[in-house]
Amino acid sequence: MNDLIFKGIWVIIGLIMLRFYAKRKHTVRSAILGMVSGGVSLVLLHYFGSYIGFSPQINMFNTMMSLVLGVPGVILITCVNMLL
Repeated sequence: MNDLIFKGIWVIIGLIMLRFYAKRKHTVRSAILGMVSGGVSLVLLHYFGSYIGFSPQINMFNTMMSLVLGVPGVILITCVNMLL
């Protein structure tokens, strides 16, 4: 049941981001730019995050979050980990 809820949340988030990118003038270019910027920021935070005290692992969840949400997803990962 928890797995179904987890997948449902990601489907909803993905649809929200798809709707956001669909409203842009250059849909594909802005979607690719958002995914690349999120992936690059995750990799940079992974390798250089020791300077701020948090270096996230590059796993499926963090990668999915950074690709779907972009840079705000990486910031969310960092904020949640710093609070917990």
